[in-house]
Amino acid sequence: MKTLKIIDWPSQRFYSETHPFHKWKSEFKENGVQIQFLNSHLDKKLPDSDYLFIHSRYFEKGKNIYTEQRQDQEYLINYLTEVRRSTAKLIWFDASDSSGSSDFSLIPYVDVFLKKQVLKDLNYYTNPNTKNELRIWLNDTNSSKPDYPFPACPKDQLKKIRLGWNLGFNDYRYFGYKLSRLSNYLSYSLYPLKFSKPSSKRDLDLTFRGTIHKEENGLNKVMQQRNATLNFLSQLNMKIAAGSPIPKYKYWKELRNSKLSVSPYGWGEVCYRDFETFVAGSLLVKPSMEHLNTYPDVYKPFETYFPVSWDMNDLPEVLEYLTANYSNYREIAHNGQQAYKNAISDGNSFVNTFLKSIA
Repeated sequence: MKTLKIIDWPSQRFYSETHPFHKWKSEFKENGVQIQFLNSHLDKKLPDSDYLFIHSRYFEKGKNIYTEQRQDQEYLINYLTEVRRSTAKLIWFDASDSSGSSDFSLIPYVDVFLKKQVLKDLNYYTNPNTKNELRIWLNDTNSSKPDYPFPACPKDQLKKIRLGWNLGFNDYRYFGYKLSRLSNYLSYSLYPLKFSKPSSKRDLDLTFRGTIHKEENGLNKVMQQRNATLNFLSQLNMKIAAGSPIPKYKYWKELRNSKLSVSPYGWGEVCYRDFETFVAGSLLVKPSMEHLNTYPDVYKPFETYFPVSWDMNDLPEVLEYLTANYSNYREIAHNGQQAYKNAISDGNSFVNTFLKSIA
């Protein structure tokens, strides 16, 4: 029996990316892997690990690579170098939201570099072109330098980049705030995820809540698609629930009553709203995902979701067309929901996919 030791993301460990390791702990054991969660990167149980999995956001505060202080970068590199000596396989889980990465400076010091989504064109990671944005969809050919540069991946390290899994395997069951800590321990047979049938009566054409960020560069540049969506909605003659964010239970009620759901990119391409849409039985409208590989792969254009362009200029026309012809396209919502149901119900597939990715 091998042991997979996991250093998790402290503040979000109850229903986040490591949720499937709790959910399918017995399936891992059946496949010869014992799961063990650790609370500290200095835990005395770390040495002699078969697999050591480090969630990158564990290092968000304190000694981490996300600050510009060189000593912190050196601390982390020294730590990884040292712990790797007593670990059969050291796995870095890059938990950044986009298919790009700010962590490539670490890749020489680990054995496997897992990502939630990986670009099909791997050359983008090694390209010395300094105009390349961390988030590929924000590339601006008229700009002299990117707002979000990233360190290039050394070409001889490219083979370490492996596809992990995305936000689809998080826990999307409804929990009140104080009950969220039950997420990893409450059986799905006792408290299942509630899906709404796409065929159910829906009074809203669309629900999309949020506020516009006025700046067009810097940190708010990542909000371009959301801003474009909010601007377009005011021009449409549709039954739309919009405005400021609302409590979670009201949000779910609206989404389950909506025919369409728009999910623009945020900090990354894959968004929580994608899977909330599948659960609610709405038809997902989303910027094209054909540039990346991700798992579960529930992004089949015109089959499980309806794609629009990255600049979102075709969004108004698409929304009006889908609303007018909803009965002809509701099957896309059904297909998306079914594909997602199949993925999150197959523990053995997740285990086998994960073990293959770290082999």
